[in-house]
Amino acid sequence: MFRTFPAILLFIIISAQCLPAFSLTCPQISPSVASKKMITLENDIRHHNQLYYEKARPVISDAEYDKLYASLVLLEGCFPDLAAADSPTRTVGSDVASGKRTVKHLQPMLSLSSTTGPEAVEALLKRVAAVGESPFLVQPKVDGLPVELLYEAGRLVSAATRGDGRSGEDVTARVREIHGIPSVLTGTFPDRVVVRGEIYASLPHLKNYWKGSDPEKDVTPRHPRHVAAGVLQASKPDPQLLATLRLFPFQLVITGSVGSDLLSDRAALNLLSTWGFPVDFEHTHTAHTLADVQTVYRTYEANRNQQPFAMDGIVVKADDLVLRQRLGEGERAPFWVAAWKFPPDTAQTKVTGIRWTVGRTGRRTPIAELVPVHIGGVLVSRVSLHNQAGIARLDIATGDQVIVALVGDVIPQIVEVVVRVARVTASLVAPDPAPKAGLDSCLHDSPICRKQFISKAAYFVSKSGLNIERLGRKRLQKLVEAGLVIDLPSLFTLKAEDVATVPGFSLKTARRLTVVTREAGHTNSFRLVSALGVPGVGPKTIERLAVQFVTLDALLSAENDQLIKLSTVDARAAKTLRKFFQTQGGQELLNKFRVLGLLL
Repeated sequence: MFRTFPAILLFIIISAQCLPAFSLTCPQISPSVASKKMITLENDIRHHNQLYYEKARPVISDAEYDKLYASLVLLEGCFPDLAAADSPTRTVGSDVASGKRTVKHLQPMLSLSSTTGPEAVEALLKRVAAVGESPFLVQPKVDGLPVELLYEAGRLVSAATRGDGRSGEDVTARVREIHGIPSVLTGTFPDRVVVRGEIYASLPHLKNYWKGSDPEKDVTPRHPRHVAAGVLQASKPDPQLLATLRLFPFQLVITGSVGSDLLSDRAALNLLSTWGFPVDFEHTHTAHTLADVQTVYRTYEANRNQQPFAMDGIVVKADDLVLRQRLGEGERAPFWVAAWKFPPDTAQTKVTGIRWTVGRTGRRTPIAELVPVHIGGVLVSRVSLHNQAGIARLDIATGDQVIVALVGDVIPQIVEVVVRVARVTASLVAPDPAPKAGLDSCLHDSPICRKQFISKAAYFVSKSGLNIERLGRKRLQKLVEAGLVIDLPSLFTLKAEDVATVPGFSLKTARRLTVVTREAGHTNSFRLVSALGVPGVGPKTIERLAVQFVTLDALLSAENDQLIKLSTVDARAAKTLRKFFQTQGGQELLNKFRVLGLLL
């Protein structure tokens, strides 16, 4: 339902407010070392946010994500002057694709304090007891896509995803097509109504879809959350999949005259029901103690597969709205609500191989190939082992029988090796030879750089880059292997007749690809630079630099006194870009883009 926010961080925030003597133990490192560590953490977190929110394909567990996040929070607390203005610690996440229209939220849409255990709920009960008394509402943690609906004069005028918490992607047109969401309210209502809920795929309807699908279609079952996110954000969704979507309303955002008459969340949900929203009171429980919450949790855990929606835990909220205001909210999570997550589903399967992938920065990740197995409705055929240490920790090899868990109901992870085959050699996996280090490494194709170059090029054409449609990683790899894409500028000189000779391309698709590629290249110079994915320079930072400097040339030729006027983070990014374009690879890239007329 929401990206987790670890209980320990919530404790740190509260302790900082309530216990002045509380302090963090800062690492004994220099500011320059801290700056490099912070840049690495920021990029890693943004990368995982993109995988989680935009692509619905996370590769690490919530616990691993939380460790990265906690490390960045610690360094920003110890070195506040180095904290980036667009740091991921200041946003919730992102499910807004580049170029999409956005809608600003009336109030921030935050995440939840969430643990795979009762700790977050126990902390919530203690916080409530410290300021007053309130019953609690317990609801399922529906696994879908959170949205905010705005009604004016009783009519739906906008619908938006959570996005970065401040604004989200406009999905109004799609939401109007979802069964059960009122376009016009009934009864007596205020001039403005703001409702939040979870868009989910109805499991009974989804199962019927899988059973009745055309066998010629690609209808490999996906996790219901991925279905909901994909359909809601698709330009032309499958009508049958669209028909599976439903809304689980969970909050009336109190505004104006509405708030003066409401004292509890249950009363607010009752009001939503009278206005025509599909509030499910069967899944809204009252609890007074931790034992009450545990009873609801165990009931749902035992019967989660019988529910009409995918769920990965329960949500516990203080029912008293006045007390909620007293508890307040943090930057990423409210202090009046918490989640208790279910343990992950597991299955046993066999490792058929271990291979290494290479990211655009050169980072190598070992991947375990598995005999495909269904876990919680998801077909798992490969699992990230993260790094060489992950291989050593598991002592894993091809042929082993392993237990795979679906962490967070999304991320496959090997948790145990239950049967080991005889080891032939001491070294199980040898990574590919590393290309030369540096900002300009692997900017063109070569035998030693192919994997990293393809990753760089895939980012360059992705939604986070130039958003070149219908040029995914597999197609891009074919073009590279055919020798048609040898560096990034060569993407803009592709000829349709050459592309049509590559398997998988017809003359029609080749012509379309060359047209959209050339169109994508004619953009402002700063977006082109952002698509390069220079390590240590995030897209938000480049957006700010674009405001400070009219052109890329203006940035590259700026005097030091101009750079001094920038914020610490922006100045650091500007210096990194200047350093990149001073390298041999950066200079070659710059010159080729100029010849093509792409850097104006």
